[in-house]
Amino acid sequence: MDVQVKDDIRIIKFSGAILKVDSDEIEKELSKLTQSSVKKIILDLTKVHHICSTALGIFVATKRKLKPMNGDIKVIVVDEDLIQLFEITMLDKVFEIFPDLSAAMEGFQLDEEDSN
Repeated sequence: MDVQVKDDIRIIKFSGAILKVDSDEIEKELSKLTQSSVKKIILDLTKVHHICSTALGIFVATKRKLKPMNGDIKVIVVDEDLIQLFEITMLDKVFEIFPDLSAAMEGFQLDEEDSN
């Protein structure tokens, strides 16, 4: 897990498989971000081929924490199996899913324009 900052957006890059054993670290990192008033998070899953249900639950919980602060999480997914996972679990209705970083960042810009 690698965290980068671009403007006011935190980009968290994952790779490989996100397993239950990784969940505590992911939860701590996301909690730290939400407690420090970060409102915009991009989860970059372009190099991920598996996500456990625990991690998905943490992503959803973090999105819920951000909502009252007018924050959001955007997700980048390119793996067909992961896209299917998001569709089967209906998480494609919870998260906006993008094909690459520039599209996800543009998604935040469009959100700002809509709120003005």
